[in-house]
Amino acid sequence: MRKPLYAGIIVLHLCLFTTINEVKAEKNQQTDRKVILVSFDGMKNDYTKKYIKEKKLPSIKQLIDNGVSAKKPITITPSLTAPSHAAIATGATPHQTGIVSNHWHEPNKTLTHDDSGFQATSQVPPLWVETRKQGKISATIAFPGANPKKGKQGDYSIDLGKTWSTSNLETLTYKKAAEWVHAPKSFTPLKEAKFSIKLKNKEDRLIHILAIDSTDDQKQNFDTFILSEDKKVDHDDSLVKGDQWGSLSLHIKDQQPAGFWFKMKTDNQDLNLPMQLYRTEVTSTLISGPQGFSDEITSKFGFFPVQADDLALDKGWITRKEYEEISTRSVMWVTDVSLYIKQKYNPDLLMFYTPQIDHEQHKYLLIDPRQPGYSPEKSKKYMSYIEWSYRLADKVVGEVLHSLNNNDYLFVVSDHGMEPAHSTLSPNKVLKDAVLLTLDKENKIDLTKSKAYAIPSGSAAHVYINLQNREKGGIVPLDEYERVRDQIIEAFNGVKVTNKKGAIIQHNIKELMSAIKTDNISLNTLQKHIKDIWRTLFKQKIHPYETVMKNTDKDKTLLEHHHSGDILLIGAPGFVMGSSIDENVSPPIELGTHGGEAKRNSLRPVFMAIGEDFHKGRQINSMSNLDIAPTIYDLLELEIPSFVEGKKINSIKKATN
Repeated sequence: MRKPLYAGIIVLHLCLFTTINEVKAEKNQQTDRKVILVSFDGMKNDYTKKYIKEKKLPSIKQLIDNGVSAKKPITITPSLTAPSHAAIATGATPHQTGIVSNHWHEPNKTLTHDDSGFQATSQVPPLWVETRKQGKISATIAFPGANPKKGKQGDYSIDLGKTWSTSNLETLTYKKAAEWVHAPKSFTPLKEAKFSIKLKNKEDRLIHILAIDSTDDQKQNFDTFILSEDKKVDHDDSLVKGDQWGSLSLHIKDQQPAGFWFKMKTDNQDLNLPMQLYRTEVTSTLISGPQGFSDEITSKFGFFPVQADDLALDKGWITRKEYEEISTRSVMWVTDVSLYIKQKYNPDLLMFYTPQIDHEQHKYLLIDPRQPGYSPEKSKKYMSYIEWSYRLADKVVGEVLHSLNNNDYLFVVSDHGMEPAHSTLSPNKVLKDAVLLTLDKENKIDLTKSKAYAIPSGSAAHVYINLQNREKGGIVPLDEYERVRDQIIEAFNGVKVTNKKGAIIQHNIKELMSAIKTDNISLNTLQKHIKDIWRTLFKQKIHPYETVMKNTDKDKTLLEHHHSGDILLIGAPGFVMGSSIDENVSPPIELGTHGGEAKRNSLRPVFMAIGEDFHKGRQINSMSNLDIAPTIYDLLELEIPSFVEGKKINSIKKATN
């Protein structure tokens, strides 16, 4: 009697134990979430929507259709890369992170000293540090602010390192080869050439090239090339066919992996005449992780390739197609390394970044008729370059989507949008005219007589007063501080410039006439052009310094930090800040700019997310980049630090029973 009873109890116990464990396993499976965050620098909310509508971004459309997106996301002010990414990574505004701009000035230094927001460390811990501190695994690849530094990086951290040499177009003169070891067979006597690379603070590197005729066709046509540092052909050397891309790693003592990519630039196959070789910058990789991780990444992926080469493109060393190949290689290197780490090391948080959209828009955002050189034809050409960068981002999103597991959550974000720049403002010229900044006989800033100096970045600038006991060599006594500050404010509030309305009116009239001639006129088209003409017709002067904010204003999110200027300047739409002291207004130093007020539609970032617990195909109205960090903390079931100012985006999650 007892044996059946015991057996029944045991069976019941096993059933209950199994059920409990199944519930626990299911619960753990639901909470064992992994988060991937990809940031596309400068990705505009309006352009992304436009390209999706035109069916040019299929992977991003797939993401939106199966996840959540924001209609009106907002970044922070100033809408600059360094402070905006700090906000994404921490959920805190610049007065806590200390990343107040892309460039600023710190106290106790010479007034004109420029500190970089890209090299600075946030003064509150970012996601990857907090995740690690709270017992989970984090990885960052090329993410702003995550440059591998002791104690400030995640478990796995990779970034672009030092640039050792600029790019160049090398001229090669070939001669009969001699003293090569393990040289391959050639149907024509081997030839060789060499060139030298100047490395920063290192000895020049001599690179040898061996030319090989690999085809038995009774002709002298050298179609294969080997690049070597020691003329000993082995696995460390680079072998390429014809005009294909190749790369060569350089071993720089006590440094991280480095190297360059190259391409032969001539069809001169007999090599009787000099030929040219284009090579990229010599770039290196910063890698931090467990023992053996650096060697593993280097052996599998090589060095971090250069992100772009505008110099080579502008000088005609490379074609636009080759330029895009260089940029694509860098973006996909970051993507491939990131997904490799995801697959092999399974981090709880993976964050990576690409700069190509921002880069192309700074250089090619030619859409405003007030911009120098504008024409519809040139604008169309330049916009095709920008479209290419969005397509490249779409390729990255496709790769990431393909890698997702059931418990993965993907966030695709950007730091800011972009707007066209038609003019450059020179705040230091305003200070000079107000006798607040003085030049010496050599036309250099005289710090012994200057009371203020502005450090520009994008469409914003911080103005610092040369205050005694705060600035190195400061000359303004503390009891004169408010008077000098009021004088600065008065100077910038008094600046007015002529509205370039003629170009806008002429452009709209031309577009209207073209639409009428081609029978392509519509009521919407007519209303749009008439509205643009009417809006600009009676506006004679504009204030280019749209915001002049002092450090006692109610909104202290920018100026309540010692990195901030005593006054913050933000330009009106179309204006970028420059460093000139000769002209108040000059042609734009870049065609695309950002840094202005975050609420402008053209400066809105993107926000898209997908995951098992998220709504499918839902569009929320608005959110802030400050809300991303607390939402990720919540997903990973981590404690949200007290410094976080953003709020969890609860509207993206499905309701739970």
